Amino acid sequence: MKTTTTVIHGLAFDVLVIETMHADAVGTLFYRAEILIRHRQTGVQRLVQRTRIPGTGQALARDVQSRGIRALAAFRPVA
Repeated sequence: MKTTTTVIHGLAFDVLVIETMHADAVGTLFYRAEILIRHRQTGVQRLVQRTRIPGTGQALARDVQSRGIRALAAFRPVA
């Protein structure tokens, strides 16, 4: 299993994209991405979205880097 963490730094908070993938010679067996918002002053992390569609985590990271927090406006907080 391979876990990749991408941190996008902002002024008041950071966006973390944690991707976990397990693959074999044939293809991807397991993929999960979690998108978290971490407040800089308190360090509190809040889960925004979870997905199992391969490549979604990196696509979201690129969107947040280009459009900022507006890229996360479509997501509702998960319990």
